[in-house]
Amino acid sequence: MGKIKKIQILRHIIQIILFLLLPGLYVLTFSELKTVYEMIINGNFSFIQAFPSLMEFAAVMFFTILMGRFFCGWLCAFGAYNDWIYLMSSKIFKMKFKVNEKVDALLKYVKYIVLLVLLIVTVNMGSLVLEGTSPWDVFGQITDLSNILSSLLIGFILFILITIGAFFIERFFCRYLCPLGAVFAIISKIGIVKINKPSDKCGECRICTNNCSMGLNLYKKEKIKGGDCINCLKCIEVCPIKNTNVNVLGEDVNATLASTVALATFVGVYGLTNLGGKILTDTGIATSAAVTSSVEDSTSTSQTYKDGTYTGSASGFKGTTKISVTIANGKISSIDTVSKQDDSSYYNKAESKISNSIISEQSTSVDTVSGATYSSKGIINAVENALSKAKNSTSEVASSSTTDSSEATSSTENSGSTTSNSTSAESTTTDNTTTGTYTDGTYTGSGTGFKGGTTKISVTVAGGKISSITTVSNEDTPKYYSRVESTITNSIISEQSTSVDTVSGATYSCKGIISAVENALSKA
Repeated sequence: MGKIKKIQILRHIIQIILFLLLPGLYVLTFSELKTVYEMIINGNFSFIQAFPSLMEFAAVMFFTILMGRFFCGWLCAFGAYNDWIYLMSSKIFKMKFKVNEKVDALLKYVKYIVLLVLLIVTVNMGSLVLEGTSPWDVFGQITDLSNILSSLLIGFILFILITIGAFFIERFFCRYLCPLGAVFAIISKIGIVKINKPSDKCGECRICTNNCSMGLNLYKKEKIKGGDCINCLKCIEVCPIKNTNVNVLGEDVNATLASTVALATFVGVYGLTNLGGKILTDTGIATSAAVTSSVEDSTSTSQTYKDGTYTGSASGFKGTTKISVTIANGKISSIDTVSKQDDSSYYNKAESKISNSIISEQSTSVDTVSGATYSSKGIINAVENALSKAKNSTSEVASSSTTDSSEATSSTENSGSTTSNSTSAESTTTDNTTTGTYTDGTYTGSGTGFKGGTTKISVTVAGGKISSITTVSNEDTPKYYSRVESTITNSIISEQSTSVDTVSGATYSCKGIISAVENALSKA
């Protein structure tokens, strides 16, 4: 029992490597799962078209279907965090806490409820409802405590509770709360890998059960295939009579070899999905544009800018993003990253898609990239910051060949962004329209909502400010309109601006309300 457990050492080394190289893989996969769900619900899902922006989801899901839950046991950064917290409590503080067998079995159903609630709430009520509540966003930005406390307080509280749980119960989050684990528990049962433990050779020690990361009652089973098993392989190493082993396609395999093959398979699958996404994009079969559940309308109003190169900055994921925007013939011609303090896996996912979308639309009213919202917002807001200097009405001309980027950014480095960094992954960014002082009265305006129908809005101004917004009439789909009406109108009143986030899954309805309010305010 005192022997060095070589497989566990290998597992922890792999966890550290993946923690450093792909820390956001779990978050990206789950976010893309929500995107797929929303697209299916909204009836606009085309897997081939969406594939370049769903590569993490595709890779991890296919790998789990094929090899079982090796991703959870070996590759997931959040799972590794849970492992390290429990390892510290058990080895340093000698904490031991045993969950009652029946209670444990019941609690394992909670993750399915969490999954359903997240999907249903996101689609039917909009992702803004969950703004600032994600413990994974906190996990990704744990070094920026000031931002966490200001915009992710609920998520921070949940993260602390999860950490406390992991201190007492091994893989606490994975056992009871992980929504992605709920999906994996189902699809992993198809895989080719299982753990064999013949009962006729098994004694009464229950060492395998006592060492199971997921608290499975292994003493009752002869084989385990998928489900809650995360293939950590601890049960194999601790068995004193070597009765537990890995079985692949009906053949017993050395555990070290099995784990090595599983890791090589993941690298292959991940590489192939990235290659496939690039091929589909390069051939024009699919688009690399940001894929979210909502699609922006094509009526974004472009601004005429003074030619030149302008630099702007804003807060992205984990730090400041600085962007250079070049204007030629009054239009945005190129967008380049000057510097970033961002996580590369998130930033790289968003950079080209956001930049290309802004240039294509000639507007910063573009969709954020699902799973990389903070990085997307950093780029969008930095571009807005740069463009604010290029507007014909307020900016000085900047020479395209001699603009001093340090001068361009000095007055705005700390100006902040116009949109909160805590916006959820599927929210979209709307035009940065700021209200002025209006003449008191009640004004009515119209806008185009879902399916081209007219939305008519009444706006009351009191004391020079927007005091109330009510719907006069709409030709919108009721389930979409009722979902977003109060959220959008309350946001406009709160911000005293129509520069508010649309609600995921009901963008056209939101746009109808926003444009109708703008139309009304133009008369005020």
